[in-house]
Amino acid sequence: MLFVYGTLQDPDVLGAVLGRPVDLSRLEAATAPGYRAVFYPGRVYPALIRAPDATASGRVVADLSPLDLAVLDAFEGDEYRREAIMIRTGGEQLLLDTYLPAVPIVSAPDWELASWTALHKPAVIGRETGAAQALRQRLSARQAG
Repeated sequence: MLFVYGTLQDPDVLGAVLGRPVDLSRLEAATAPGYRAVFYPGRVYPALIRAPDATASGRVVADLSPLDLAVLDAFEGDEYRREAIMIRTGGEQLLLDTYLPAVPIVSAPDWELASWTALHKPAVIGRETGAAQALRQRLSARQAG
């Protein structure tokens, strides 16, 4: 399972990366206490940073295959590292992987999915879909070979 807090919460983006339709109702709402989503410096997408008095919202993605995780790792690139943090879902606490920034981010403006959807999604969805498809093909061929 994976906690997503940024553009991967969007079923179109997650579906493009995974190469299959994503049903938003199957992504469980969750929070990351002690973290907040902020703009990754110079980008339109977010990073999760420690913030003791904050709680970041996101979703839990289940049923990910090793290929799915490899594609997600490649999609996130060297700007992020996959790391386990404590997540709350309903009344339960889970230690789940998420993508944290690879470089320290001390302060940045808060990032919100609704704003990204309205302002940036139309411009980036096609590019992200094409990039994710190329990654999946390359990684699938590597795993098959």
